[in-house]
Amino acid sequence: MDELTKNYIKIERAEFVSRLMIDAELSERDLKIGLCLLHEILLMLMNTQNESVTGSEA
Repeated sequence: MDELTKNYIKIERAEFVSRLMIDAELSERDLKIGLCLLHEILLMLMNTQNESVTGSEA
């Protein structure tokens, strides 16, 4: 992924979080962005949990 795409994704996320914080109406696009963020967070948590379980067995 190129740097421009990464920056665009960061801006989209920031705008989504901003709308959440001011309790603004969310569009369908906002909901998709939120679901993607939730998915990424859950994957990070799952990976962290798997690493801690694997690390404790060694």
